Amino acid sequence: MPRISKILRLCLPVFCALFGARMVSAQTPKMDAESGGTPKVEIFAGYSYVRADLVVSGTPISLHGASGSVAYNVNNWLGLVGDVGYYRQGAVTANRLSLNIQSYQFGPRLSMRNHGHLVPYVQGLVGGGHAGGTLYTTSLGGGLAPLGTSNALLLSAGVGLDWKLSHRLGVRILQAEYLYSRFDNANHGNQQNNMRLSTGLVFSFGRR
Repeated sequence: MPRISKILRLCLPVFCALFGARMVSAQTPKMDAESGGTPKVEIFAGYSYVRADLVVSGTPISLHGASGSVAYNVNNWLGLVGDVGYYRQGAVTANRLSLNIQSYQFGPRLSMRNHGHLVPYVQGLVGGGHAGGTLYTTSLGGGLAPLGTSNALLLSAGVGLDWKLSHRLGVRILQAEYLYSRFDNANHGNQQNNMRLSTGLVFSFGRR
């Protein structure tokens, strides 16, 4: 739990700063013109890196994969986000057992759109995940039965920064999130404190 508290302490000031700034300052026409205005829909697709806790041992491991999201912007600062991802590591143990994780989440995003081409944001998502691979489908030794694939709760909170190249196309410079999961740990404490980093392209459609 100390890791959870630390990340929440880091994210909360950013959240308050963005939200407070939005409440006390209106977006100017000049800046709105520079960034191409607020799109109705933003679609992200890109690479994601997950630093996860290995089931059973809790040893940190790295997973690589892809994630995508669709954001519907209610106005120029509030959006609703649906996010999916797939992450994999082919050899997480000495006997080269594999692990793959799928995620699907939904939640709000608060964006700050009065910085011209730069759009910082904070978001919090909730949903589920599916963990599989031979780590779950193979016996872990000692006559133990395989864990079996696991479905679990996922929670994430983090910040991101987009760079708008045009009114249609942008780059997600970085999205950094704390990712909490509760996959089966074979009675070793069913919770994992993970980190997800994402980068890629953002496609914009429509205008507010």
